[in-house]
Amino acid sequence: MESPAGPAAVPDPQVIAAAIAQVKEVFATSFIGFAVATTAYGICVLQTYFYYRSYPKDSIYLKLTVGTLWILDTLSTIMVAHSLYTYFILNFGDLAADALIPWSFALENGLLTLVTITAQCFYAWQIWTVSMNICVTVGILLLAVTALGLGLYVTVHLFRFPAVASLATRSLQSVTGPVQGTAAACDIAITAALIVYLHSRRHGGLRTTEEMIHTLIRYAVCRGILTAITQIMFLVLNVGFPERTFWQPFHQVVGKLYVNSILASLNVRNVVLGKGDPEKSSRSHSWFTKSTAGTDSTNTTPLTFIPPNDDIAGTFDIRSEDEESHSDQQSRHDNKGEIPNVM
Repeated sequence: MESPAGPAAVPDPQVIAAAIAQVKEVFATSFIGFAVATTAYGICVLQTYFYYRSYPKDSIYLKLTVGTLWILDTLSTIMVAHSLYTYFILNFGDLAADALIPWSFALENGLLTLVTITAQCFYAWQIWTVSMNICVTVGILLLAVTALGLGLYVTVHLFRFPAVASLATRSLQSVTGPVQGTAAACDIAITAALIVYLHSRRHGGLRTTEEMIHTLIRYAVCRGILTAITQIMFLVLNVGFPERTFWQPFHQVVGKLYVNSILASLNVRNVVLGKGDPEKSSRSHSWFTKSTAGTDSTNTTPLTFIPPNDDIAGTFDIRSEDEESHSDQQSRHDNKGEIPNVM
């Protein structure tokens, strides 16, 4: 005789199918994001190698910044790999276990927040160095610090409430939305500040200088648009589809974009400084290092930062020792070979 509880104990096929479809979606979006993110991480490793090989005389500040970003990016990649291993291997076939967020995913969110604040503060410091505009710099820093605080709050929340269902709750969505929105607004502000400053430097009149400025403007626009669009897509998909995981690829990639944008801006200096004059490319060195007396003539000539004054705000002069001996005979407004420190 069949037990009365027998039919009720059989799981509903529709419920099982819905759960399997949700797990497949998580696997698909996570795998796509991880494939793109690890590719970007490989580019990051290559750019880091090129940086330390090509610019050994850069300031300790720059070297520590690059090293910190590489370490954070590496740890972030490891945490994502661990979380995916937990889902794909350790929890295989266990739907109850898949309903919990791995600790490594929560930690990766905190690492992403640190990467974002480091990159945005780097650009804020660059803008301050060349413009001395306290209002713009403080505004950018306020947006960056706000995103940092909200991002750390989300990380703590994920550790305290590790259920996957908590990601779609209204209370958490009210915080995660502003995180991406504030970060995107900060990227837009950085891009706008760079474009305005670079545009104001186009009055030099020299063809080579104008080509440099045009190159820097294109780079600033591409960098800002790429990170801002990624943050906006992260925001739209996270808030617009809270019960889906379409935001996963953008979440995994955005940190890699920040790191690669900074490394690209550092590694491209020789190319930009030599644009229109190939000889300058081999003589360029750094935005931040000062000329050192008695340097061996076989070494590359460093870029010398000229502090801002009433007429020119933050330019760099590439001069050899012979040219420096005749600098008093040259006009102060001659800006040949100078470019702004905004990369």
